[in-house]
Amino acid sequence: MMQNNNQQSGFTLVETLVAITILLLVITGPMSISARAAKSTSFSSEQVVAFFLAQEGAEIAQKGRDDILLANFTNPTTAWNTFTNTSGTFQHCFGANGCGLELNTNAAGTLKNPVNCSGTSCTLYVDSNTANTRSRYTHTSSGNTATSYLRVIKMQKYGEREVKVTSTVYWRTGSQKESQKVEVETYLFNIYGN
Repeated sequence: MMQNNNQQSGFTLVETLVAITILLLVITGPMSISARAAKSTSFSSEQVVAFFLAQEGAEIAQKGRDDILLANFTNPTTAWNTFTNTSGTFQHCFGANGCGLELNTNAAGTLKNPVNCSGTSCTLYVDSNTANTRSRYTHTSSGNTATSYLRVIKMQKYGEREVKVTSTVYWRTGSQKESQKVEVETYLFNIYGN
């Protein structure tokens, strides 16, 4: 007579589901951690770029003041009055919308005319001109690559001897609805005149 040893071996359905669940947790846990780390790293690098762009804006405003002084060295009072003239070269900077400042690519690094920051006119672009030895940010859109950064520089007179310069950089990161911003404030004084 034939004996029927019917011993079944294998996994039950419950054991299989538990094993799949554990496997999914082991795989998705590190993946979500690395995705969050990548997002955080991306935001941090964007924030550093924004800070340096804001700092650059404040320094360009100071260069504007200094260039006017050098052009009017014999009469520093005239230089300060020219710089703080709300109807002059920097009129947009003293206006409600603020201005965009940037340097020319010439050897002297002179200032370009300030841009009125109405709408998105102060968006920053990466200069795609291959003749330049290194890339730089510009307000000129023609032939350049758009970035997510927008820089607005505002100037406000305090009395006759002081100007507050606020350089603000806005940008959007990832899928966030709210735009981010970095702001640098500095004060320029009439250190050359009476």
